[in-house]
Amino acid sequence: MNAHTLKSRWFHQALDRAKIAHDRWQPNRGVDENRRVIGDVYMYYGQLFVEYPYLLWAGMAGMIGPAFYAGFKDVGLVPDAMRRTVTAVFGPGSRWLARDAAGDLGFYETTFLTMQKKIFEDQAVMHEAYITGGLPQIDALYRARIIDIATLRAWQQIDAGRRHDDWAALVAGNRALLFREQYDIIDRFYIQMLQFHHAQGRAFTYLLTLIGTPSIPGADSYPERYPLTLATRLLRAAVKARTPLADGNIAIFADRWKLIEANTLPRYLELVRDDIGTVKTELQEPIAERMARYRLLRRGPALVLSALTDWDISIHARPAWPDASCGELSRPAGDGAGHDVPIDLTSRPTNDLGSPEAGRGSRVWMNRSLEPVDVAVSLPGHRVYRARALMAVMLSSTGTGNPDRLIVQLPPTDLTDTYRLIAGYAAAWRFPVQEADRWRACVDLRAPGGHSGDTDVDTYGTHVFTPDDVGFVHLEFQVSHHRREGQFVVTALFSWQGASPGSA
Repeated sequence: MNAHTLKSRWFHQALDRAKIAHDRWQPNRGVDENRRVIGDVYMYYGQLFVEYPYLLWAGMAGMIGPAFYAGFKDVGLVPDAMRRTVTAVFGPGSRWLARDAAGDLGFYETTFLTMQKKIFEDQAVMHEAYITGGLPQIDALYRARIIDIATLRAWQQIDAGRRHDDWAALVAGNRALLFREQYDIIDRFYIQMLQFHHAQGRAFTYLLTLIGTPSIPGADSYPERYPLTLATRLLRAAVKARTPLADGNIAIFADRWKLIEANTLPRYLELVRDDIGTVKTELQEPIAERMARYRLLRRGPALVLSALTDWDISIHARPAWPDASCGELSRPAGDGAGHDVPIDLTSRPTNDLGSPEAGRGSRVWMNRSLEPVDVAVSLPGHRVYRARALMAVMLSSTGTGNPDRLIVQLPPTDLTDTYRLIAGYAAAWRFPVQEADRWRACVDLRAPGGHSGDTDVDTYGTHVFTPDDVGFVHLEFQVSHHRREGQFVVTALFSWQGASPGSA
């Protein structure tokens, strides 16, 4: 079974289980026309967890869904009203005019809805494959080059955790799926929103950072966990003020993953471990009822009260910091502010990724202005991988041990430049250039105007190219294909967790 047919099988099985009519799932038409699908997606994730409680990622998606659904409704309030007005005046054939009438808020609304669909296209395929056929079907996805070796290993951890009642293995595997969601699938859409009309995009995403709250009991919002702190000197005293503002922006991966890794994920895991019955009960409640608790109008008074009262000012007789830092703002996580990034993989790294107290099992190199950085990865045998990258992330698959993965993500390009890059990698890193040719031929068939049939299955897809190992390092190049946007994202994947796993 080829990759397209294989993915189509599981994708449509997921749609059937979720009771979603695919032709009705149109993110570019806004929340109003997709409201049933939005709820069905989150109920699908929740039901997966209720039936298969080792699928922790699905449970977390179902738990956090109401907050996102409420956000979709709030952002789409004005754009949807404009679409309804235009359609009522000019008729159902005026969808293009309705899209224009939705304005800038309509862009943010439909981008969020697109993100939801991309996640489903990727994660639901893997979940359906596993619950139907176990590891052999996940291995089939790997052999079809739909998933990379780290994702295969994640499902092997989930399977081992399920069979041996190993909580740590379950957490590690599901954490890898969460990382894939946030990094591989949706990060580029956060970047699109951040860069939309420059200052406007940064202001909008920062506002989301301020008002957003995860629908997981005990989890903090970004300003609660990472408040903006101002510091200055007044005469002989040092004055420090903790504000209700946020010291970061969730549209920036380093900031978003820091909150997830240090707070959101641990709080969710504690809840599942200590009170799984409550989690299952909540996940079976109607999504509309859960969503209503997180609408902005309902939370507005609490947000205003927080903005007025969540200030903490302290005055010290002496400066509590070196003079050189006086007046600076505290900075969020994220290294590599425009500098070259050398990464040494000539031997297995054992360096700390972050303080255990902060719950960090990863390190991110990126430029906060989103300008690319030059990355040079030194490998065994005096080989070096160089790239102009958007970011690089080194992480531990367990979240607490030594790092065993490095991911280097390049800026998005079109099909021609992507093919040229992959063909160059084939020559430089030793895999058959015919693989790049076959991949391009398949992409051309599934492009608009092609003849592959079910093109909508491939609105989001990944293809993995596997060169020879470089010493102890297993190297892969993954191409993420966003068909409707006509863009491709190439990621270099390095892992060093022993021998490559074969068929399960």
